[in-house]
Amino acid sequence: MRSDGITAPLFGGDRTGRTTDGARAPALSNVASSAAASSAASGAEGAAVVATRSGVAAARGARAGEAPAVAVLSAAPLRAGDGASSAREPGAQLQLGKLQQGLDYLDRLAAAMQQLKGGLSDTLARQAAPSAAVNGQLDQLRQLWSQRSRDAGGRVDAELQAAPEDGAARQRFKLRGLDLAVLQQGGKETLRLQLPGQAQDSGTGGGTGGFGATGGKPTLIAVTLDGEGTQQQLQALTKALSPAGLSVQAQGTEIVFSVAESQWPALRDGLTLRGEGKRFPSGQPVRALLEPSPEALQPQRWDVKEASGQRQALGQLLQAQPKVAQARARLHEQLESAARPTWAEGEPLSPAQAGALAGSLAGALSGAEYSDVGALLPALRGMHRQRVRQLLSS
Repeated sequence: MRSDGITAPLFGGDRTGRTTDGARAPALSNVASSAAASSAASGAEGAAVVATRSGVAAARGARAGEAPAVAVLSAAPLRAGDGASSAREPGAQLQLGKLQQGLDYLDRLAAAMQQLKGGLSDTLARQAAPSAAVNGQLDQLRQLWSQRSRDAGGRVDAELQAAPEDGAARQRFKLRGLDLAVLQQGGKETLRLQLPGQAQDSGTGGGTGGFGATGGKPTLIAVTLDGEGTQQQLQALTKALSPAGLSVQAQGTEIVFSVAESQWPALRDGLTLRGEGKRFPSGQPVRALLEPSPEALQPQRWDVKEASGQRQALGQLLQAQPKVAQARARLHEQLESAARPTWAEGEPLSPAQAGALAGSLAGALSGAEYSDVGALLPALRGMHRQRVRQLLSS
């Protein structure tokens, strides 16, 4: 659908109201109702509705010799104030798509896990070798898990945790030789880390380039450990590493770092460090030994030919199923929050309000000529022709 001119034909039709295959274009009252319902569902602002109704009335008046409608339409804002729906913000549709992609992946993963769990349970009960069906179920799960990063849209990490609402899945890891006990001993020492090259515009390491980007320069970070006050030294590590996109937190006696999954391979293979001979060696930088957190599922390592391997696989499946459910619930909450429509006042648009909006627009366009559909353009901004067709046929 074109949105650069009011008189542009919609639904593949010409300016007379006929489609390219000769069929009559949809009735304007139906278009108005569907468009209004869709606009309401996606958070269309009240200002656009006012513009639409005013534009139609003015267009009718113009045919009767009154003032033209152009002045009314041009004065109407296409967006409301700060309370407009977040679904209309830049990047919001991409975020919604990734959330839906993550939910779809978790649904398929849960189904594959349940099938394999049933097959393994039956195999153990019969004390028999796994059937061809069980082996096929295992192969399916292995393939699904190997494609997690891509198929889940970056919304589910290797530990089956949902990504934060404002970020992507992260890889957690430990730096061998650095834990809470090490922080509290050895006296004062400056630790120098060199991170692999980043794109010049990546800023925090979360840009399109990321670690290891072609043409990027290595990032040099120096942090001083004084051997006093664990919390203060954790804060010093956090302050030093956060500009490069790394986070730090304590878990028990361990220090756990994390980085965006997309940057993990380059960081794992390219991070070097140098100390002053107290906690870490001085001299030339050495490659840091990073230990990734174990994955929630490791189907590539499962050998289900024997009963012991079948029990190991079954145990991992039983432990992972609640994590899948929790991740799904979290992504569903994020999706509802991101897709929730609001009026300009910031209040959610109820089903009754959406219905009233659809009826109001349908009444305003009842009996209008095909050219009047141009008045709908402000409310239809961002809608595709296929979406309207699907609404009309539902």
